[in-house]
Amino acid sequence: MLRRAMSSGKPSARAALAAFLLSVALAGGSPAVAAPEPLEPAFTWNAIGRVNVPHGFCTGTLVGPSEVLTVAHCLWSRRRERLYDPDEVHFVAGWRRGSHIAHARASAFRLASDLVFDARGLPTRLETDWAVLRLERALLDLDLLQPLAVGWPGGRPTVARSAQLLGYAQDRPHLPVRLAPCPIESASGPAGLLLHGCVASQGLSGAPLLVPDGTTGWSVVGVHLGSILHEGRRVGVAVPLRRSLPETLFR
Repeated sequence: MLRRAMSSGKPSARAALAAFLLSVALAGGSPAVAAPEPLEPAFTWNAIGRVNVPHGFCTGTLVGPSEVLTVAHCLWSRRRERLYDPDEVHFVAGWRRGSHIAHARASAFRLASDLVFDARGLPTRLETDWAVLRLERALLDLDLLQPLAVGWPGGRPTVARSAQLLGYAQDRPHLPVRLAPCPIESASGPAGLLLHGCVASQGLSGAPLLVPDGTTGWSVVGVHLGSILHEGRRVGVAVPLRRSLPETLFR
């Protein structure tokens, strides 16, 4: 469903707690359990870039010729208490110290049909915190830029010890960093979310959770949200692809 606006509503107690835990993580209050590595330019990573909005940025991943996967809360303006207009949102692929591979504005957003924001601008249910940007034009360059594959290799979620996160943090906004390994501890955490071993710094919201595809590439299996307290410890959390996001979003 193409959407341009979303109303706010009152969260349940459980949802409010989850949103609170995520808001703590987004405020940068948690230490990283894996040191971020600077990432050198490579063809594979050009599909990952910054989603720039008027008052900040998140990470986004090109997953189709004109589709970018990110998080819904990145598109919400707390000042206006509504979503940004699509033409205010820019995707900059392969951003590195002022240079980039490609750029386009969004023309529309695809969001969960039951997405509701609370007063802090966070989704009341974490599993709805995803967004696909429809870009104003296709971004394809067979030599420099191709969309990343999405979904689990083989089609079945599993524990993955070699998963990694890749994106742009607020303390390193102009070069992508990699957190690895980010072992996926559970393919079915609370609300069906993916739990993984990397607690990332602020700004990495929207970063793809990647697993090897069995050949020479990587596949996106989740979109990173932040961190939550789970069974007394803090873990990274991501919305899984294919389970929470309809496959038709990537066609």
